[in-house]
Amino acid sequence: MPLYEYFCEPCNGVFELLRPAKEAAKLQPCPRCDEDAKRIVSKQWSAFILREGFPRRLPDDGGYWHLGHKVSQPLLGFTSDLEHPEVRSTQRQYDAPTVDEIEQFEYRQEVRAEIDQERGAHMVNEAVEARDTFFTARLRTTRGTRKEEAAKKRAAEAVQRRQHQTGTI
Repeated sequence: MPLYEYFCEPCNGVFELLRPAKEAAKLQPCPRCDEDAKRIVSKQWSAFILREGFPRRLPDDGGYWHLGHKVSQPLLGFTSDLEHPEVRSTQRQYDAPTVDEIEQFEYRQEVRAEIDQERGAHMVNEAVEARDTFFTARLRTTRGTRKEEAAKKRAAEAVQRRQHQTGTI
């Protein structure tokens, strides 16, 4: 006779019983609280099956997992950045930078380039560097008006010029 594992919800207990295969699926009384317990697949038994070409754990509830999120169907087609339509984007959403912010960024880039030329070396101001890193992320991930897009293009060109001058391409 095979050994089966059962789980009792009322007392949160797990126990094993030797049962004939015919009686394996039937509810069994818990030795602790005498309530009905359901048969489960043993944790030591780590078998898996393939369903529609994807590995499935037993017992299987019919759902799929995508990057840690439960979804109703697998990702079958191409999507940008492997985003599943049922999972909200985890990428941070930034407001589009204003023209004033872009002009301030351009000014900081020009001042930094002048200082680098005068000193002959690349001096790092961590506060400004962190602020500019956040700002460039906003520049890349947002879409604005035509005027804002033109200012963003000028700012990107200024960054490229600065990188070319300092040799940090």
